[in-house]
Amino acid sequence: MYSDFRRCSVGPIHALSRSENTHDAFQHIGILNDYVRIPYAAGSSFAAQILHNEFSKRGHDVTLVGPRDPSSRPEELPERTVLFPGIPIRSQPGFFLPMPSYHGLKALANQGLDLILGQTGSELMDAGIWLRATQNVPLICVNTTLISAIYDTLLPERLSLNPTVQRICKDYIVPRAERACVKAYNNSDGLIVLSKGLETYWRELGVQVPIHVIPRSINPNVVQSRMGPDPFDPRTQRGYRVMVLCRHVREKGLSRILDIFARNIAPHVPEATLTLVGDGADHDSFKARAQQLGIADRCFWPGEFSVGDVRTWYAHGDVFVYASMSETYGQVVSEAMYCGLPVVAFDDNAGVAQQIRTSSDGYLLAPGPNVPKQNHEFGQTVVGLLQNPQARRKLAESAKQSAMNRADPDRIISMYYSAFKQARRHRDTVTIEPNLLKNQILPIARWTALHSLVGAISVVRPATILNRHGRKQPTWYKQPELESSPPTDSAPPEVAA
Repeated sequence: MYSDFRRCSVGPIHALSRSENTHDAFQHIGILNDYVRIPYAAGSSFAAQILHNEFSKRGHDVTLVGPRDPSSRPEELPERTVLFPGIPIRSQPGFFLPMPSYHGLKALANQGLDLILGQTGSELMDAGIWLRATQNVPLICVNTTLISAIYDTLLPERLSLNPTVQRICKDYIVPRAERACVKAYNNSDGLIVLSKGLETYWRELGVQVPIHVIPRSINPNVVQSRMGPDPFDPRTQRGYRVMVLCRHVREKGLSRILDIFARNIAPHVPEATLTLVGDGADHDSFKARAQQLGIADRCFWPGEFSVGDVRTWYAHGDVFVYASMSETYGQVVSEAMYCGLPVVAFDDNAGVAQQIRTSSDGYLLAPGPNVPKQNHEFGQTVVGLLQNPQARRKLAESAKQSAMNRADPDRIISMYYSAFKQARRHRDTVTIEPNLLKNQILPIARWTALHSLVGAISVVRPATILNRHGRKQPTWYKQPELESSPPTDSAPPEVAA
């Protein structure tokens, strides 16, 4: 089959002899993403949806490139798609690892893309590298995954707790994965990262192409959706509601949040409750942990909600807490701040740290090295806010203004346009790795091998339920009812074959 891949290079080499106008020069944008249907809450998929909608609103033709989901219906997909076969991952139902195919690559080559944006954390990025090598289409990668943390999602809990397994992953697997990413990024025309900390991280690892620091746009599905009635459990008292909203997986730090609440918040504020909105592979183990800590009666687990509903949770909460150290950004932090909810989080020197100015619009605390001491400081910060409504209100006002300025969609898209223009200049002046030009199947072979390996490894983790309530996320067309515009019931166009 590999011998046929070269024949997919059917389109002309792009000269882009159009005007300097960004819209004209980049009329047709391709977005690589690991989700074409959005089955459950995932930051990267929401980011791709925002970009798709914002570029489409500005008149661009946008094609989404990703894995085929056999469960998807036409109304759940964008109008233009290129779909590759997918390997299901048992521990992440609804997630498929895309695999290369002759027909998929031929369809991608025939799109006539002016630029391809790699909004993916998988080897799907090699589709963009292949297109760059065969058609000279400018490629911009987006760092959506913190590799030093993501590997743990594939491990069952027993292996995750094994020191030898962790040492092998950190000392051998992670460095190899990082080197592979650096090589891929250096065969592109630019890298978008979501924070200054990640710019430093990738520069130190050897990325040489231009790096653009562009935060994520705020999601209009969240901040413009209609606010509903109080969704919290009646047993939670207004003014003492601590909440976190995220996927319920180990890397989000929910075990640490539970420990902090049990030891450093609950004993000092008897009215305090902890509401953990979301669902995920480790949901049941977190509930068991709350039981062990003796706080089960003060913890509430309402499940995952559509992004069109989460504004209501932010609006009726009192303090948002976040302990994840695995974020390339942490979209929920921006959402909480934009909705006027004070945030207390750990300093990850990456995406979360990019968003919070300590004591001005939130609190950013050191995660270590003395974990009990830092947990105590985190808890006391939350206690102080629960006991001081005036301080919460002042912090909330500043947080909202800060998030509005940082994450305004027009500002973010303008930054993308600047990156696009620089990528085109890079494409015109820099030759990618010579081996790729001589042997265009190299990225395809690498893509096949690595995804086959990851798919095989993933079977060691048992199957799970990620959204047990079955609540639907907004599709690419049917958006939630927004305050600024009436809802629409118009049918979406049919999916392109």
